[in-house]
Amino acid sequence: MRCGIRRLGFVTGLVASIAFWGCSGADSVSVSDRPDVAFISNNAHEFWSIAKKGTEAAAKETNLKVTFLMPPQGTSEEQRRFIEDLMNKGVRAIAISPNDSANQVDFFRTINQRLPVIAVDNDLPSSEARRCYIGTDNVAAGRAVGKLIKQHVPPGSKFMIFVGKLDSQNAQERRLGVVTELAGDPDKAKEAVEKMNRNEYPVQFGDYELLGTMTDDADQAVCRRKAEDTLTKYSDVKCLVGLWAYNPPAILEAVVSQKKAGQVVIIGFDENEETLKGIRDGHIVGTVVQDPYNFGYESVKLMAALVRGDQSVLNRPDMNAEKQIFIRHRIVNKDGQTLAAYQDEKVEAVEPFHTRLKELKGQ
Repeated sequence: MRCGIRRLGFVTGLVASIAFWGCSGADSVSVSDRPDVAFISNNAHEFWSIAKKGTEAAAKETNLKVTFLMPPQGTSEEQRRFIEDLMNKGVRAIAISPNDSANQVDFFRTINQRLPVIAVDNDLPSSEARRCYIGTDNVAAGRAVGKLIKQHVPPGSKFMIFVGKLDSQNAQERRLGVVTELAGDPDKAKEAVEKMNRNEYPVQFGDYELLGTMTDDADQAVCRRKAEDTLTKYSDVKCLVGLWAYNPPAILEAVVSQKKAGQVVIIGFDENEETLKGIRDGHIVGTVVQDPYNFGYESVKLMAALVRGDQSVLNRPDMNAEKQIFIRHRIVNKDGQTLAAYQDEKVEAVEPFHTRLKELKGQ
């Protein structure tokens, strides 16, 4: 019953917020010289501190006030509470990396009718739930992970995927990209994904066997524990793949603790400091990085235009028919060598990449 009371309280607050916007004529009133907008991440990990730097730079250029919020537990409930509070305070636009995106469409559709919603990093499966998406083409980035596997893991090997939550669209799309690249055939990839969705592991596709997909609810300690369990249970596992920023460091800790460094290939995602150190030290063969700084920068620039009445930004030449702006991913490895298996991927050496990253962070 207590859960029902909390739900009723939230819905009442949300209705009140929307009523406030309706009464105030939010779509037509004049905008202040320095309007309020907000950016909400999907968790509190370091990845988002880089995006925050981008929002700050764009806010200064566009004369906006930006509230940057990170949910400590990384839940959709926290994000909803943030949005309710922001709307009550008169925020004019929201950029968000939505958790549990598949089940949040109706909620965000309601919000998007009242003020611009920009999906960042993690898209919503409905064009009515947001004005546009800014972030990585996660299927393409997942395929880059698959290319790293093909380059560094012998055919016939077994591997495991680790990710925070599978209710996030970016997690689903990255895994789809990995499978698509390794399967080499769209029909076989589709069949593999259907088996994974039914939790029918192991799944064979192409020359590789996926033992499972380990989720950890965005908890690095849980990820490490599950990686250790994997190494204990599957003595013949050859590769561990981490698809969220904190996964590769947790996997590396597990591999080192099990004294299997150099025996198990680790492939990462994002530019966590420990991941980059692992690449420099030769323990991680590579990571597929996004561009969180420009996620933050571009989303604030877009919101600045929208709250000032410029709808033309939703027809930018770099925006596709689904209203998506893809910011290109890159592969970071130790020496920046571009190998044939990577095809047209952008590849950078870890040292110069890390130097630029520190500059972005102001370090």
